[in-house]
Amino acid sequence: MLIKAKKIIGSKVFTQSGHYLGKIVDFEIDASGQNIVKYYASGGLFDLLKDPLIINASQVIEIKKDKIIVEDAIISEKVVKKKTAPGIEYAN
Repeated sequence: MLIKAKKIIGSKVFTQSGHYLGKIVDFEIDASGQNIVKYYASGGLFDLLKDPLIINASQVIEIKKDKIIVEDAIISEKVVKKKTAPGIEYAN
């Protein structure tokens, strides 16, 4: 399925269990493979952090017309500083 950038930007992001994480504000593309590698979400629970939540493409379960569903393992760095799931990063 092909999706235009303007459809991705602004998409709502939810975890598998239905928790709202925010909206996609940006994404990063690997130029050599021409694939999205990271999504940047802001405006949800993590808006309190002031930095966007970075979601690796490997954590995306499904992209629907009106939302993106990601693994439940996405958690705040402030909540768990020592043990984060592989692939979770936070913008500085």
